[in-house]
Amino acid sequence: MRAGIQRLATIITADFGGDPTDGMLYVFISRKADKAKMLRFDTSGWLLYCCTLCEGTFKWRCKDQEELLTIEPRQLLWLLDGLETQQPKAAKKVTKKSII
Repeated sequence: MRAGIQRLATIITADFGGDPTDGMLYVFISRKADKAKMLRFDTSGWLLYCCTLCEGTFKWRCKDQEELLTIEPRQLLWLLDGLETQQPKAAKKVTKKSII
């Protein structure tokens, strides 16, 4: 978890074939799963968020340490709260755009 903005951006490009300036939020979890770094490029520049848990670990469901996992915004909130990214009893995502 020593990597800074440039190194994380290089990992996104070289290892995952992504574009770090595409506006997506990229989350990196430490091996012990107690620290996270989040990188995002905004119109004003780079944003680097760091999060360290006082106790417990992030519930990150990845088979491989190098696997790229896509999650929804609400799953990110669950992850940062220390919950599993898959919540079987969670309400379904609202996709309708109109109110009756």
